[in-house]
Amino acid sequence: MLEEGEGLGLDRIDRWTIHKWCLILSVSTIFVYGIAGLVFSVLTWFQTWPQADVMNVADIDILVLITLASSMLLLTFLVGLSGTILNSRPLLAVYALLLWPAGLAIVVIGYVAYKRSTFALDRKLNLAWSEWYTLPDRLVIQDSLRCCGFYDALHDAAPSKQCYARTPLLGCKGRLYCFEKQSLGAVWTAAFALVPLHVLNILVALLCANHVTRTFGKGLMPKRYRLSGADVRADAEKIMGPYAPVRPVRRPELSRASSSDCRGTEKVDPRAIVAGGNSLERASLWTSQLTGLGLDPWARKQI
Repeated sequence: MLEEGEGLGLDRIDRWTIHKWCLILSVSTIFVYGIAGLVFSVLTWFQTWPQADVMNVADIDILVLITLASSMLLLTFLVGLSGTILNSRPLLAVYALLLWPAGLAIVVIGYVAYKRSTFALDRKLNLAWSEWYTLPDRLVIQDSLRCCGFYDALHDAAPSKQCYARTPLLGCKGRLYCFEKQSLGAVWTAAFALVPLHVLNILVALLCANHVTRTFGKGLMPKRYRLSGADVRADAEKIMGPYAPVRPVRRPELSRASSSDCRGTEKVDPRAIVAGGNSLERASLWTSQLTGLGLDPWARKQI
C-alpha cells in the first residue's frame, strides 16, 4: 500500500476546508459564553460571591433563565463539535436548529433584565417587598445589605438581632435599588452584547454545514444511474452470447504410473486392472508399464 503511493491517509488530516475551520471557531465561541453563563449561575446558586443571596431572592427568575440558556448553549456546543469533527451533516443540521432556541433564550434574558431595570424599578421593588417577598426572604436581604425594613425599621421589617424598632440601620430601599440597578444592568448588557455574535454563529452554521467536506451531497450515485438486477443480467447475456454454441472441452483423465517395491516386483494400479476386463488386457497393460520404466518384461524372474 505504501509502495503504491497511497499511504495511510495521514496526510489528509490537515486538509480541512475553510468552512470546517469556520465551524470550529464558531462552536468554540458558543462554548466560551455558554460555560461563562453556567459558571456564573452555579456560583450564584451556591452563594460564593458577596450579595449573591440577594440575587437569589430578588432576581430568581432571571437566574433560572441564565441557567437554562447556558445549559442549552453547552448542549448545542457538544452537538456542533461532534458534527464538525465527524463530518456529519445530519448532526450539523441539528446543531443549526438548536442555535435558534438558544438565541431566543439569550434575548429573553436581556429583555426581562432591561425591562425590570429601566421602567419604575423603585415601584417594582416596593411592590415585591410588600407582596412577594416572604419573611425569610426579607431577612436574607437585610442581613446581606445590612439594613432594616424597606423605608425604615417600622416598614415591613423582618425582626432579627440587628433589626428591631430602634435600630440605627437604614431602610433597604436605597441599597437594594443600587444593587438591582447594577446587577440587572450588567445582565442585560451582556445578553444584548452576545446577540450579534450568536446571529453570526447561526449564519456560519447555515452556510458551512453542507460544506464540511469536499463531497457534493451525500456521495451516493443518483437513482437514475444505479444498476438493477435486469441490467446486470442483460450485460451478462451480452458478454456470454458469443460463447453459447461452443461446447466445453473435456479434460483427459490422469493415469498413474506403476511403481516397484523394494524386492523388485512391480505394483500395478488396481484401477487399471479393474478396467482391464480380461487377462489379455491385463497382460498388455503390465507389459506396457514395464516397457515405460525401461525394463524387459521377460527378464522379471532374473530380477
